[in-house]
Amino acid sequence: MYRVVTVRLRVPKWVSDEEVERIVRDIEETLENSVPISALREMLDVKENELVDRLEPIDWQELEEKEKERLRRLYES
Repeated sequence: MYRVVTVRLRVPKWVSDEEVERIVRDIEETLENSVPISALREMLDVKENELVDRLEPIDWQELEEKEKERLRRLYES
C-alpha cells in the first residue's frame, strides 16, 4: 500500500550523494515504521473499540524468555 511521491531537494554542495541517499532511506524507514491508527484500523478492518489509540512498545526478548520459561514448566510436569 504505497504511493510514489517525487520530491526535489536543494542540497548544499558539500553534502555527498551518499549522504543524501542515506537521509532519504532514513525518511522512508521512518515513514514505513509509523502508521496512523486510522490507517491501521482500515487496513486490518478493525472496529473503533477493538484497538486502542496508544500502542506501547514491548520488550520482545523478555516476552520470549517468559514464554520459554512457561513452556519449560508446562512440559516438566
